[in-house]
Amino acid sequence: MRITVLDDDPGERIIPGRERITVYLDGAEVKCCLTADDVKGEVVDIERDYSGRMLAVNGEVQRRTRYGKVRIVRCPR
Repeated sequence: MRITVLDDDPGERIIPGRERITVYLDGAEVKCCLTADDVKGEVVDIERDYSGRMLAVNGEVQRRTRYGKVRIVRCPR
């Protein structure tokens, strides 16, 4: 399954305020996840600096792609 919050991504579109989903990569929770694919083992999230702040270049948030064992959990509201 592939979930995403991005408009131009082919995955299932998730609206963050409507659904609660937690994504894990190699057993660790991923914060600020934009796209997760448990078949490919791919997570796209927001890159952060050493103090935890989001990185932006020319006004655009930097994304990073990581690979591993992905688990997507839908949480009840």
